[in-house]
Amino acid sequence: MKVLISGYYGFGNVGDESVLQALVSGLKEIDPDIGITVLSAAPKITKELNKVEAVNRYNWFRLLVKMLKTNVFISGGGTLFQNITSTKSFVYYVGLVLLAKLMFKKVAVIGQGFGPLQGRFNRFLAKFALNRANLITLRDSASYEELKRLGVRNRNIFVTADPTAMLKLPLLQEGRKILSLEAVRLGKPLLGVAVRNVPRQDEERLYQTLSATLDWLAKERNLSPVFILFQCPEDMGETSKVINYMEQKSNVIFRICRPDEMLSLIANFDLLIGMRLHSLIFAAMNQVPMLGLSYDPKVDAFMKEIGQPYFPATGDLAPESLRSALERILSNRDAVRQQLSESKKRLHQQAEQNFSLFFEHFARNKEKAETAVNVSD
Repeated sequence: MKVLISGYYGFGNVGDESVLQALVSGLKEIDPDIGITVLSAAPKITKELNKVEAVNRYNWFRLLVKMLKTNVFISGGGTLFQNITSTKSFVYYVGLVLLAKLMFKKVAVIGQGFGPLQGRFNRFLAKFALNRANLITLRDSASYEELKRLGVRNRNIFVTADPTAMLKLPLLQEGRKILSLEAVRLGKPLLGVAVRNVPRQDEERLYQTLSATLDWLAKERNLSPVFILFQCPEDMGETSKVINYMEQKSNVIFRICRPDEMLSLIANFDLLIGMRLHSLIFAAMNQVPMLGLSYDPKVDAFMKEIGQPYFPATGDLAPESLRSALERILSNRDAVRQQLSESKKRLHQQAEQNFSLFFEHFARNKEKAETAVNVSD
């Protein structure tokens, strides 16, 4: 079987690169002989990191050639069908689905979130495309409800989990090496912080509140803040804004990390405050107590799925509420870790279902489909 995978790959976003890594490993674990080609903004890097074929996502001639030769087109991971960040990117991703169907290819939408999607024509386009997909797996129940509201009546829709939840956890020592190289003192409890941009009108209020909270945790709880960058250089700009408001000392991991390195880094934290979705997913995988700052419904959806606290990053964010929530987390760390342990097992099982469902729908013969089911069990 040959598959062509599309997503936000090759842009240096650790979260999206971890999705691709999980997709590749999940497919190859069941079918080692599967032929995988990835559409990427940096094909050479994608090829080197994932040991797959890769072509430039903007080279339409090579894209069409690969599409002709593929058996299944995979729209994989992330939140591709939304236009809050960019309508252009939405048109690109939904256009690829429609192109695949025009070329009589089977289409799988794997491990995605959905929305927000605005505009009557955009919503019609998404509905039209998704109703024609052969398989859709969604990473949360909120996305399923959004598809129902959109009017998608595809019978092959399943709620699973983000594919990254099935990645193997690297050794704790790997993260400690990176921390040491970045001059982070390892004798104190560590507070991981992952920020990203928000609307300009919310920046000052949010960053002042967050910086004051980090100062309080450093001073009163002896936690050492360590900023991690899920997308460079964008996150560095936002990190600098928070640091400029802070009084206490903090560290920044400037290294551009691979997914396994970031997983190991986060495993060394005693607490994480995250805006980036995959910083929170990685914390859950490592059973690290966390608090989410939500800039997007996908963060709300994930935190609800695992039963952990979160606050909106936009609008009014009361410092007192933030501190109270953090006090509860720190006072009940053992219980939180136990809860996360249960969530971790469930997420891992649900993430594996992305691949058992894929091979049930697309395996060439019954034997491979049965093998896929056995692996998921």
